[in-house]
Amino acid sequence: MYKKRWENLRRVDDNFELVPETTKRAECLTRVNFTHVSFDCNEEHVAAIDTTGHLYFIDLSNDCPCYQKLGNIGRATFLTFNPINKLEILVGLITADIKILRVNVNVSQFCLLIAHKYPPIHFSFYKKYCLTSSCREVIIWYLDSCSKAQQLKVNTKNVIIKKASFSNQGHIVVLYYNDNMQIWNYNQLDNDIKIDPKIYGIRNIKDFVFTQNGRAMIIASAQNKIVILNTCNWNLIKTLTLPDNYVGIKCFSLVPSPLDGGSNNVLACVSSNCNIHFFDLNQACFIHMLQPIKPIRKIAVSPSGRYIAYIEKEGNLKLLVTELLFPKKCESTKKLAEPCRPVAHKVREHLNCVRKYIKEELRSERLMLILKEFGEYPEKYRVLIWSTILQLPGNKTAYNALANKSASIRYPSDILKDYPLASRSKRILLTTTVHCLIQWCPLLVQCTFLPNLIFPFLIIFQKDQLLGFELILSILLNYCQKWFEYHPLPPLNVLGIIENILLQADPALLNVFCERGITSSEYAWPLLRTAMSEVLSSSEWLILWDHLISLKKPLLLLMCVVSYSICSREIIISTLYSEESIKRYFIKQGHVGAQELLKVAQQLDSDIPLRVHPSQYLRNDIIELSSTGPYPPFMSDDFPKFLTDEISLVELEKLKEKRRIMRRHNREALKVEEMNRLKHEARAFMDQIHRTRLDEAERYFKEQFSDANWELRATEDELGEHEVDPECVCMSDRFHDVPHLNLYASDEDVLDLNEDRTKLLQRNVDTLEYEVQSLLNSLRPRKSVSSLL
Repeated sequence: MYKKRWENLRRVDDNFELVPETTKRAECLTRVNFTHVSFDCNEEHVAAIDTTGHLYFIDLSNDCPCYQKLGNIGRATFLTFNPINKLEILVGLITADIKILRVNVNVSQFCLLIAHKYPPIHFSFYKKYCLTSSCREVIIWYLDSCSKAQQLKVNTKNVIIKKASFSNQGHIVVLYYNDNMQIWNYNQLDNDIKIDPKIYGIRNIKDFVFTQNGRAMIIASAQNKIVILNTCNWNLIKTLTLPDNYVGIKCFSLVPSPLDGGSNNVLACVSSNCNIHFFDLNQACFIHMLQPIKPIRKIAVSPSGRYIAYIEKEGNLKLLVTELLFPKKCESTKKLAEPCRPVAHKVREHLNCVRKYIKEELRSERLMLILKEFGEYPEKYRVLIWSTILQLPGNKTAYNALANKSASIRYPSDILKDYPLASRSKRILLTTTVHCLIQWCPLLVQCTFLPNLIFPFLIIFQKDQLLGFELILSILLNYCQKWFEYHPLPPLNVLGIIENILLQADPALLNVFCERGITSSEYAWPLLRTAMSEVLSSSEWLILWDHLISLKKPLLLLMCVVSYSICSREIIISTLYSEESIKRYFIKQGHVGAQELLKVAQQLDSDIPLRVHPSQYLRNDIIELSSTGPYPPFMSDDFPKFLTDEISLVELEKLKEKRRIMRRHNREALKVEEMNRLKHEARAFMDQIHRTRLDEAERYFKEQFSDANWELRATEDELGEHEVDPECVCMSDRFHDVPHLNLYASDEDVLDLNEDRTKLLQRNVDTLEYEVQSLLNSLRPRKSVSSLL
């Protein structure tokens, strides 16, 4: 147990300093820092606690403050005096309990307030009640009986509590980490109201405090904004903006003055870099300090504002007198806003202001931190972020000029015939964009891979066709360098650069490609011409291009193409043996993640020697579009000379038209030839059928005629001189009277046959069959008569 021995604080200039005692552990000294400090309501005593849990009690009643070390009470989360009993101290512990100690007795004697499940962090008082809050609970205690009075129903299912506090008028405000506020009045705990601070133009709230009279609440946000609300109706009273060079507020406290009537016009603001500044709310300016203050961790202001105690970053406790810190008259270092006559601004001025604000908010440094933390941009803000990074100007004049010209000229649809779309709106969007691109650079009319390249980007910007078109221009100007020197062949120069990088990074994999007959046109060009949209899922593709656009390194796309093969190394070597399987692999969606791809690509970018690096041949910076005038022309020098010099575009179109006419004539000639062939085969088939039927009829007639003659001879022998039926005698003549069919007509006669001639021939055949059948019927009765005779 520590002896209650009083010692004087060390005086440093006009301030007093208390250094915590070091402890000895395992034969070495351990640094001890103060963590919490608090004043009593009469400003006669100060309590402080260090990292080891030892409590210090400071007496301010003498000219030279003195202190005593009371003992170890445990690791604390907050420390405060009891306003009902100034000799009692409330200490929140990391065990989630709250200790109540009396400074005039042994610290080992205490009582506990037990109700929290999580360590309490914040505290505040109202009359005889104390409010304590953890990350999940808000509890009100009755101080007279040291018992639990009420536990508020807070919504901590999806979000945790950042801070909760009482006001001196009985308001209870709970701030959540999603910036929502839940408010009660102590007399009506069954009713609560919810406030979204976004309606006041602030977000990411850092801290809030009530004035001593409880009539106003002051809120500080991450945008260097301070908002003051009226607690009667929660309306906005005032909004102040800190200077641009001020680092964001971490926390703040009110500094009361004797004549402010409890309205508290001075704020002690601790910035994110641990510096302290004093801000005058009335004058909207910083107050000059007479003494420099080192970076601090925590600050506590006495109830009347006479003293300020703060814990330095080194862990020492400093105590200073407020009136020695400020001059008698406040001098502003920088005015935030000068009073001026209200003037109506034009729409253009408002838009320029909004663009300036967006540009300041979406700085590259902040965006890269978002990518590092979350891996991608929010889908809701991706269009805005990409447009800001690439500085897309939204040049309506230049875009409308291209769109109007392309609408009046009818382009051939060959470029889009291999890219059908079921959605009509997307088909129109793609068609319009392609026609505008052709109007911008007519040589792109031969670029068959253009729809595959631009369509994924258009889907992202489909709600803003102008920015979508400008994004495509930026992609073509920056990420498609030297793609058209061998047009319409693949860019052999760029593919050669990729092959050199792969040779340097993984020669064994390149050797596998060579052994299996795979060139860079099969493993690299399919990835380039689709911007890697075919081999990555939609989400992974967006992550990839979030990084490619944010890094502003166009050549990193080539590194990503190489890294895709390296990441697929095991699959290519052990699974894909045939040439066709490898080709299919580079045009189908794989299982390589964008983060893995980027990691390997960035490693290649830093490790590849300069003699092989693409920066030796290509530009690695971004060309930005102008907000005025026409769009910059496409690099015509990148196209083959025969397209740009020897043959004009008009002559090229004439040659293409002649080629289409020849193809149409060839198709018509083939069609006529096929029809003639079918007619000839049909005629030959019909002739064969008729010939077969006639042969069968002739054979049957001969058989019947032979039988009839034999019977007639027998009958003549039996009848002798009897008269023979003339009908039987003339049977041979009747057979020879069968109509003759000309089966050997000339080719000209056959071609003149029509449908009526065919029907006539069919009727003749039917008549012949009928006569033959009649002849047979006539022979059968005579045979029976002769047999009877």
